[in-house]
Amino acid sequence: MAIQLIATDLDATFLNDEKGFDKKLYEEMVKKAKAAGVTFVVATGNHPAKVQHYFDGVDQGYTLIANNGAEVVTATGQVLATYAIQPEAFAPVVNAVNALEDRVAMGLVFTGTEKAFMLRHQATWGLGHDKAASYFKSLTIIDDLAEIDEAILKMTVNIPDYELPFIQEIEGMELPVHVTTSGYGAIDLVAPNVNKGVALADLGKRLSVPKEAMAAFGDGLNDLEMLNYVGHPYIMPNADSLLFGRHFNEAVADNNHDGVLKTILQKLL
Repeated sequence: MAIQLIATDLDATFLNDEKGFDKKLYEEMVKKAKAAGVTFVVATGNHPAKVQHYFDGVDQGYTLIANNGAEVVTATGQVLATYAIQPEAFAPVVNAVNALEDRVAMGLVFTGTEKAFMLRHQATWGLGHDKAASYFKSLTIIDDLAEIDEAILKMTVNIPDYELPFIQEIEGMELPVHVTTSGYGAIDLVAPNVNKGVALADLGKRLSVPKEAMAAFGDGLNDLEMLNYVGHPYIMPNADSLLFGRHFNEAVADNNHDGVLKTILQKLL
């Protein structure tokens, strides 16, 4: 079956370590994808404005799965779906992060539909507020969770070398959240049953594209559901070690050598 949709993670997958990519190669890929009727999807833990920044100066006709599946946006900017976290989960997660203050590299950030929130006492931890502000749109410092005034799509904290124990702790609390990691200490919490794979399945139904006609690229555990779902899964040579041995294909090069684009052009288009 011919490929009809290609999805890719961004950090350490499509983007190199400097958060860039070969724009000439990208434009070549876009041209061939459009000619073949293939939908190009960016599937990331980032929010839409951050993704747009990465693609400044080049074609932005991608469909977007943002916030690890909590938000799906068309190439024209239409929001197809959002999945909010129940507020009852906020305080227990805050308490769990508070207990790990000495390990935290970036305090807990609540990503909303329009802006992000961070508790004042956690904003000074680790790399601090400035680091968080570089990743999250309109970061607002609050003193109390009651000040959050919009739906929250994702909670994010950075705890280097402690991702799996923290994930296990949160899972043991049986909160109404799905928790995952993209590696490098970053841990994301979204609503239950929300992930890139679920969002891709929903998008496939909307576009009438079967999973057998989908390809996907990833490097982290937050890509696992997406990779398991599609008919043509690819992991990066630099992927998390836990993704190897699962019978996934491997991209022809790592993220620092535009492995996603080269694999698409050599094998999929």
